[in-house]
Amino acid sequence: MLPEPPFTQATSAEFELATIIKKQLLPFPNPSQSHRPPAAAPPFRHGDGDQRKRRRLEEDDECLDRISRLPDGVLGDIISLLPTKDGARTQVISSRWRPLSRSAPLNLDLHDRLGGKPIPISEIPRILSAHGAPVRRFSVPLYRLRQPGRDGSAVTYPALDDLQEIDLEFESRFPDEKSTLQPLPASVHRFSSTLRVASFAGCGFPDGNASTFHLPLLKQLTVSHVKISESSLHALLAGCPVLQSLLLSCNHGCSRLRIVSHTLRSIGVNSGYTTCRLQQLILEDTPCLERLLLFSDAYYIMDISVISAPKLNILGPLSNQLHRLDFGTVVFQSGITPYKLHGDGAQFVKVLTLVYGHLSLDAVINFVKCFPYLEKLYLETICPGEKNVWCRKYRNLVGTLDIHVKKIVLLNYPCNKSHVNFARFFVLNAQVLDSMIFEIQNGNMLSNGWIERQHVLLSTQSRASTGARFDFVYYDSRPGPLGYVRDDIAHDLSTADPFERFRDWLMQ
Repeated sequence: MLPEPPFTQATSAEFELATIIKKQLLPFPNPSQSHRPPAAAPPFRHGDGDQRKRRRLEEDDECLDRISRLPDGVLGDIISLLPTKDGARTQVISSRWRPLSRSAPLNLDLHDRLGGKPIPISEIPRILSAHGAPVRRFSVPLYRLRQPGRDGSAVTYPALDDLQEIDLEFESRFPDEKSTLQPLPASVHRFSSTLRVASFAGCGFPDGNASTFHLPLLKQLTVSHVKISESSLHALLAGCPVLQSLLLSCNHGCSRLRIVSHTLRSIGVNSGYTTCRLQQLILEDTPCLERLLLFSDAYYIMDISVISAPKLNILGPLSNQLHRLDFGTVVFQSGITPYKLHGDGAQFVKVLTLVYGHLSLDAVINFVKCFPYLEKLYLETICPGEKNVWCRKYRNLVGTLDIHVKKIVLLNYPCNKSHVNFARFFVLNAQVLDSMIFEIQNGNMLSNGWIERQHVLLSTQSRASTGARFDFVYYDSRPGPLGYVRDDIAHDLSTADPFERFRDWLMQ
């Protein structure tokens, strides 16, 4: 029999198992979790909710019992993914978990993630002394330490040797030219040879310090709300030879960034609002880059030039107020019309997200022409939009335009004439369409009669793709915009489409 593997870097399946265990350990249900009720739900009867809840708990208990039969190495990885309190509470599951919780690499997370009472920073020494295993992850909101000069002391504990993941937040405010942020402590450099994941927020990178920060194993980096110059940011990235995922959010001091990396697969950017924000991003040589995510206001206050990114297949959100995007021989530039396009198509983009003030069929058709292999299209609109009357205008185009789009998602669908005309164009002309999803802001509208009326307006009976589905959904709480910065989405390379995770829909 082969020996059990040691605790290793967790897989995506272990992340899912950790989520199940975390749900079981919570004293109250997580309000962010939602479900999708069946299309034809039976009439409500007293006690139905309790029966469904008991059935769900029984299913979770059965799943938890199966998880307990996994090898010790896998269980240890799962425990190390849980927050500190939940990791310790796994001891109550069964006697088998007790020694594992003490020997699994520690996830020391002092952030208040779920609204409960956070672990005091003064408890760090006691936690480290009580836990015999090494610390895998160290996540501390150091802005809670208000004594000057003490913010760097939390990373000097000997138990943190061989640390793999670090998340340090020194300040919680936006930096600007007048901000005086504490520099990243020199003591952090002691982890440079072992770190695989790093997140630095609310601190400063003095010129010269970043050039000495060599991170040979680092695969995931977040730099958020920091003051860093152009030369220091270039030096920091040059010191990460195997970096796969990068997130830059609301930093100050670097207005132009040129990226040359043969390992980067994902880049997320939120330029922020400061006067010396990131205004120009140049992807000079990124042969492995698969996704470029433009969070929040990055999509309309930045100029982006993609010189070489042959594997880039996920792009957005792009806005009709985008300054300029040079994509190989394709140029997207705002003007009187939403976009002016020149040159040949960018061949490999398959997932595209657009954010519009006014929905324009003309602009979207131009994108379809430029991205001939586009398979998924997400559209978020704010205002009613143009008339989008197309029958006469595109009479010669229909039948010649090869539309490869298989999935279209219309967010904030207001059910007006502009959006109906827009959607009907793809209903009647997208021959390989599998799914079209309409997100409604008001779930009370989703009656059977209303949905039948929408099918008539959209002419779904005459759809070009006989297998296409049309779903009307709503969000169970106020959704954030597609450009909202989500670290987990920016760095999750296991999903083929990161935009699917922005919403948890309920359906009629």
